[in-house]
Amino acid sequence: MKYDIASKVLLEHCRDNVLRYFCGLNVEDSEIIDEAPQETATLRRADYVIRARVRDMGQRLVVIELASKWEHAVPLRVLEYRCRHLIREAIPVITVVILLMPSGKASDCYEDSEVRFRYRLVRLYELDAHEYLDMPECLLGFIPLMKNGMELVNQAEQRVYESSLPRSERADILTGMAILGGLKSSDLPRMLIEKRRDIMIESHAYDIIRNEGIEEGIQQGIQQGIQQGIQQGVQQGIQQGMQQGLRAAIKLGLELRFGAEGLKLYPEIRKIEDTGMLETLSEAIRVVKDLDEFRDMYQTAQS
Repeated sequence: MKYDIASKVLLEHCRDNVLRYFCGLNVEDSEIIDEAPQETATLRRADYVIRARVRDMGQRLVVIELASKWEHAVPLRVLEYRCRHLIREAIPVITVVILLMPSGKASDCYEDSEVRFRYRLVRLYELDAHEYLDMPECLLGFIPLMKNGMELVNQAEQRVYESSLPRSERADILTGMAILGGLKSSDLPRMLIEKRRDIMIESHAYDIIRNEGIEEGIQQGIQQGIQQGIQQGVQQGIQQGMQQGLRAAIKLGLELRFGAEGLKLYPEIRKIEDTGMLETLSEAIRVVKDLDEFRDMYQTAQS
């Protein structure tokens, strides 16, 4: 989940540049279309739906699916998104899948006995990082996943850190870079966090991981309860989902704020089942002065 969320955070800051440099679309301007409220617990949502004015093409909807790894259901998911938005918006659609990690099974075409569907597949790992190092800073968060990207991470993160972008945006890009870098090397996130911890804890990604983890868990709990036909099952699922999202956020916060030493506390956090305490800890992690103060918060409550 956290890899997909990191990609979304980066995309929020650079959607026009992603469309230009990754997807080959000469975008003049664009806006993200908010999804309509979910009608059922199983109604899925595309990662991003963008209304864009593309030179020589006019107005288009661009449906983007960000996939950390290839799954056989990806083409069917994006076909569902495409049809739903084509019906609702009545604007020609361009469908894009951005694949983060290599796969020999990835394809830009789906075909069965009734349907043939082609879409744009951006294999991020095939893009040469050397060609993107001088591109807008917001794209540099994807550098670790590109071809030759690992050797350019230090240059990329330094350029972001020293850029004139707002501090919150730099925090998001560096945090996204660290999280996505974990797909390639377990050492890279640690290195970036140790180097740029002063700014990364301010990233919006922390809140998104917490909130999306909670939402995902709630949806799973509702669906499970519906299948079981038991109200208690729904309530338990919602509770477990909230706890799951909060624990994920705390784990990320411990790493961003305190590095490897912070993560040593996570086994203790994982045992906490009090949702209120988990919520308190997830909010406090940014403001406590040190690990001892953070530890005291939950140890005192449990004693």
